[in-house]
Amino acid sequence: MVDIGAEGRQSDGGVFRNSDMGRRFEEGTFKLPNAKPVEIDGPALPYVLLADEVFPLTTYMMRPYPRSGKLDLRKKVFNYRLRRARRVVESAFGILAARWRIYRRPIIASIANAKKIVQATVALHNFIITNEEKLLFKNTYAHITPEDCNIISQGLSSLPVSRGRCISSGIELRNAYSEFFVGTGALSFQWEKAMNNDF
Repeated sequence: MVDIGAEGRQSDGGVFRNSDMGRRFEEGTFKLPNAKPVEIDGPALPYVLLADEVFPLTTYMMRPYPRSGKLDLRKKVFNYRLRRARRVVESAFGILAARWRIYRRPIIASIANAKKIVQATVALHNFIITNEEKLLFKNTYAHITPEDCNIISQGLSSLPVSRGRCISSGIELRNAYSEFFVGTGALSFQWEKAMNNDF
């Protein structure tokens, strides 16, 4: 899903807040999978959007802990893991811009034509990724197996209702993810990264 057409002078947070997508997240009308526990007897953690400091902390959007000299290791690990996940999202746009040169500079077109350009390139980009192994050239960006295609074509489906305790605020949710990242969800290399960098 893409939401196209905001003016470039608006802040990222303002663009999201005023978009149809932002309103649907705020109203809870997206058909997202239900929250589920990521560990035995743990709280039910929902799927969330990954954001930077300019966005608000909500139950559907995670932003880093504020950077200060008082971040403990748990908070630094959370910030590192969030930043690491956001890099994947940023790489997706990098791949799109590498394939479609029009994104390498400001688009000089009317608003209506700029929207059509973005819609066309996103649709073509997704088509190429899905069908690139069938195409004549072998310049691939992602390897999608037939099993992946079946999953993708089914769209989102609801997961069973979980029995974990409910988390009602963004702060509680961020803390729950933080505890998971330093507990059973820890990665072996995260400790050194968190200790040696200012996250």
